Amino acid sequence: MTDIQTLRGPFLALHHLPGVDAFFTFYYDETNNIRRLLLTPDGMNIRRPNSFVLGGILHYGAPRPIDLKPLRDALQLQPTVTELKLKHIGKGGFLDLLSSPRLKTFLRWTSDEDFLIHYQVTDLLYWSIVDIIDSILAEADAPHLLMAHMMLKDSLYALLRNGVDATAELFGRYSYPHVGRARRVAFIAELLNLLEAREDELPHFEFYMLKGVLQIAQRLERLPYLEDEEPNVLIDGFGSFFLNRLCLFNKSQHILDDEKQVETYLSGLDLTDRGAPLRHFRFANSKSEPGIQLSDPVAGLLGKLFSYVKQTSTSQITVDLEQLSDQQRSTLALLARLLDRSTAASPAFAQHIISKADRRHAALLLMGDILAF
Repeated sequence: MTDIQTLRGPFLALHHLPGVDAFFTFYYDETNNIRRLLLTPDGMNIRRPNSFVLGGILHYGAPRPIDLKPLRDALQLQPTVTELKLKHIGKGGFLDLLSSPRLKTFLRWTSDEDFLIHYQVTDLLYWSIVDIIDSILAEADAPHLLMAHMMLKDSLYALLRNGVDATAELFGRYSYPHVGRARRVAFIAELLNLLEAREDELPHFEFYMLKGVLQIAQRLERLPYLEDEEPNVLIDGFGSFFLNRLCLFNKSQHILDDEKQVETYLSGLDLTDRGAPLRHFRFANSKSEPGIQLSDPVAGLLGKLFSYVKQTSTSQITVDLEQLSDQQRSTLALLARLLDRSTAASPAFAQHIISKADRRHAALLLMGDILAF
């Protein structure tokens, strides 16, 4: 039995999140759900994993009827299209999607119907490596370093992200995350050697901070999150991300797309809220739930957005923004306003497990600092 207050309380103690106790109805879909991310003899089972996005639409209050016919008519969808998907609105990368008149229609209709957008985006490689820093800081008696934990994670990620194949090979040799005590010193030594070889890739201060923390790790007796783990399994399902949303918005209703693996995970937890069985969520077939159908383009679009900002430099984003057509510019502005209106209702509608650099890229793209959480 798992009471969600034991998970919710510590999280809210760390973050000021107005709006989480209001009553909303959430609809969910997801994109880039690879189920598992594994180290293999050839690198990883997914060579270049995209960011996982769990998200969709929501509205204030209890579930309400959603009539998709006006939207379908506006999009001029054929009767043979039985279920609304992102592919019916536009195709290609994020900038390609901005050129689609149908995307502009979809975003305007979503806003006019008083829907908001929620999402949680996770860079899978970033999520896979943060245990290294967390292990060091958990074991080291250095409270002053806790203030720098995000910077340290970003610095380590910057070191490892540009050579994904080499990173996978390094991790594979140590059966990461099951590095263990016997191989701990050698593993940290390799990270230090890599850092020294790429010193020019990090700002001076960040380089010396990360170097100092890795040197501390060499003197530790253990790295707690890198022991007794399943070897070569970087990510073993996404159930915890669903659980996060259910815990955080425990006074809302949640309607999720059928996902047997996640349903099994959640049912196995026997969830309660202050001792009472948790009954505020259900799984449904998207064909019978218009809210889930609307969530498919939302999750897919955001997946394309965060893939773009992850793969594109600051200078190139600036160039791309300058070269946007009027159609692209107005559609991007619609998306930015919708996201801004959503996070104004609650900053917790947008959660990010990505590097600070990628968050800055997204803020630059969306012409405003909407990525506050």
